[in-house]
Amino acid sequence: MTRHGPLALAFALFLGIAGGATAREAKLTRYPHYHDGKVAFSYLGDIWTAREDGKEIVRLTANKARDIYPRFSPDGRWIAFSSDREGSLDVYLIPAAGGEVKRLTAHSADDQVLNWTPDGKAVLFASQRGEDFMGKLYTVPVDGGMPRNAGPDMGVAGAYSPDGNKLAINRKAQAYWRKYYRGAYQSDVTVMDLAQKTFRDLTEFDGIDSWPMWSQDGHIYFVSDRDPGAQANLWRIPESGGEAVRVTDFQDGDVRFPAMSADGKTIVFERNFGIAKLDVASKEVKPLTFDIAAETQESLTEFRDISSTVADYDVTPDGKRVAVSVRGEVFTVPTDEGGELRQITDGPPRDQNLLYSPDGK
Repeated sequence: MTRHGPLALAFALFLGIAGGATAREAKLTRYPHYHDGKVAFSYLGDIWTAREDGKEIVRLTANKARDIYPRFSPDGRWIAFSSDREGSLDVYLIPAAGGEVKRLTAHSADDQVLNWTPDGKAVLFASQRGEDFMGKLYTVPVDGGMPRNAGPDMGVAGAYSPDGNKLAINRKAQAYWRKYYRGAYQSDVTVMDLAQKTFRDLTEFDGIDSWPMWSQDGHIYFVSDRDPGAQANLWRIPESGGEAVRVTDFQDGDVRFPAMSADGKTIVFERNFGIAKLDVASKEVKPLTFDIAAETQESLTEFRDISSTVADYDVTPDGKRVAVSVRGEVFTVPTDEGGELRQITDGPPRDQNLLYSPDGK
């Protein structure tokens, strides 16, 4: 690093932090869920909550890991989420008001939080734990205990009926390339009667019918690209079967990762790099914006120990400095403790095979 480098870097870093202190509309807020006027979502790899009017924004987690898929408990007191803070994605629990995080699962496979059981005693999640690499649905008790098979032979998404006796599921994963190449295997909406252990397909479409959500108005809501323009919108179908009806009419921007509130009155979802809210009764859609003042990256300065990564070197004729090649760049370092490290080259090519001139210049 040159003599002017540290000063310039420090000044740039200061400007970055000062600018980051100003609140701005957050983009790429993801995986939302709704409860009683409050939204939980993932942003910058952490879990946040906010009122739907954009006020009372709270950062619940602050971890270098990726915290995603937050889901309020039916009573709104807890939030279950997935995090890879111990390697693979596992299921974790945190009070909705903030507090200590509790780990619920520990497995080498990724565990994706989907929802809660209607009684609030367990979390529903999807995971590929079997030898056939097919996804299955599991529940894990919030008070502790081993995960259990939720019932279906396979599944990647699901939601309980209000009485908890049935599951609306996708038995197979969606693939967005099917928007253009129809067929392969479909992500239809299937209902499983947990007591009878029977399955009934509600939809049969050569495309995407994903993320089923069971409302309390007698319908199951889901995302489908069955529009002529292959735009992914929200649809619904009677829980007893029948004709699917489109609920939203977006002409651009797919609906993604929707989630229904426990009372069945509200659906929140991702669209166009933000979050929107659907009132189930009125079908009114409202974009939700959150102005957040937070650093969007870690420190611009990175410190590394280069002592074991030197490729080659040469010593000045007077023996006061050593030129070294590290990771394709040339540095000079003092042989005593009083000098400074200097970076001589900086660019894409690999610089190596160092040789000082006789005069050391």
